[in-house]
Amino acid sequence: MYWSDPRAWSAFDELQSLQREMNRLFDGYESRTAMSRFPALNVWGNEENVVVTAELPGMEPEDLDLNVVNNQLTIKGERKADKPADDAVCHRSERDVGKFVRTVRLPFSVENDKVSAKYENGVLTVVMPRHEATKPKRIEINAAK
Repeated sequence: MYWSDPRAWSAFDELQSLQREMNRLFDGYESRTAMSRFPALNVWGNEENVVVTAELPGMEPEDLDLNVVNNQLTIKGERKADKPADDAVCHRSERDVGKFVRTVRLPFSVENDKVSAKYENGVLTVVMPRHEATKPKRIEINAAK
């Protein structure tokens, strides 16, 4: 019934147009928010180490900078844009590009001079040995007789 009425179709077109404009308006905001959470991280620890893994597909190790200061790991880098052929027309661009900085507070103090890192299959793994003072110690309980 409404679809046959030209005025209803016009209102529907106006709503679609408004939705497209709102998507375009917020598109830049979403990109900034997504890039602020790049790279995705996992942080875990055990009695010996704190380990951070970061997803960094398509990056080169020499494009990354790692620092551990005051129990914080900082990962800096720059994701470069794809270089399509000169006559190519971009139809969709969803991969964020540009500089990024990601800092994560570590759950324990670590030995800064013993930190190691490796990059394999797009995943950066940073292993940080726990500072001796933060390692759990078993305490013997003496029973009174």
